[in-house]
Amino acid sequence: MKRPTRSIPSLALTSVTFVLLLEEAFLNGLNPSAGLGLALLAALSLPLAGSISKLNEDERYALQACGLMFATRLAFIPFPQRFLINTAPPSVYALVIALIIAFLVLKRISLTKIGLTRSSYPLYREIGAGASIGILSGLGEYLILKPSPIRLAADNIQATLYVVIVMTLFVGLGEEMLFRGLVQESYQKVLPSWSAILIASLQFGIMHYGWFNPLELLFAYGMGIVFGYSFWKTKSLVAPVTIHSLGNIVMFHIAAYPELMLSRNALALTIIIAAVLLLPMAPWRGLSNPKLRICLLTRPVGKEYRSILKEHIGETFMTARRLLQETRKQRYEDDIIYICPYCRRALTGEESYCDICGQQLLLEN
Repeated sequence: MKRPTRSIPSLALTSVTFVLLLEEAFLNGLNPSAGLGLALLAALSLPLAGSISKLNEDERYALQACGLMFATRLAFIPFPQRFLINTAPPSVYALVIALIIAFLVLKRISLTKIGLTRSSYPLYREIGAGASIGILSGLGEYLILKPSPIRLAADNIQATLYVVIVMTLFVGLGEEMLFRGLVQESYQKVLPSWSAILIASLQFGIMHYGWFNPLELLFAYGMGIVFGYSFWKTKSLVAPVTIHSLGNIVMFHIAAYPELMLSRNALALTIIIAAVLLLPMAPWRGLSNPKLRICLLTRPVGKEYRSILKEHIGETFMTARRLLQETRKQRYEDDIIYICPYCRRALTGEESYCDICGQQLLLEN
């Protein structure tokens, strides 16, 4: 069958990414007034573009999520990027989270859909792996940015608790709800999963333009891919929020205690802790068995192809049975496995397109 076209959403999301790059370039030096106007125009026009009749519901939802991204960007305009590493005012991120909550209420989007739920993986594995990657990413980002030393308040314990709370509940949770729970999730409805991850990660990286550091842009893009993959794999924000927030916490404390944290012993201890936290990722046994569900074809098939299709579906069921027997030897908490009828690969979830061959799917009710 002919592969379904995705030219409209691909072109639209590419254009949104280019507009975001222009907005960040203007806002961070070239012409702040033009950047402000462009961000405001995009925040208002993209949701209105969702009323175009040629777009389906998923495409309109993706454009509306893009509009929300520009709307939240307006909240950070009074604060330079470097100012956020020193204070990260919770009031700004509280406004961002409030906008996200308003969007969820208006669109009647469930919290499970944006990843505010436990995944099929054990919680300790997600947190352990996320903490390990977060620690190393915080160290790496500090070496890239090399921010000015930060002076903490007299009460170090109180200052540390403040940083942990702000970086976790406001910065990490707020940005991951936006870029992974809403933006990437909406892109996955109209594009193959990896295309959605790459575009959302690119937009996430562009939002770090204010550091004026090309390596930081590449680092943020790469970490966006890590966040996006962990969200796609687990269907939960637990791992992305853990990586994101802990990375910021580690970078903040290195900036507060550079001589101590960058000593040879401290670096060795940091690497050892990151390695130990990966131990829960070791294989485990004794989990429930999944059910099997085959996706339906999206178009009717002519009589001349029915015999070929019957044989193909028979092979698909044989592959599915073999896959089910293999999965019974491993641990899965998901109760359903979806199989693509085109390439006979196991899917990661209820997606509109196969992650392997890119064919459009119609899930069986």
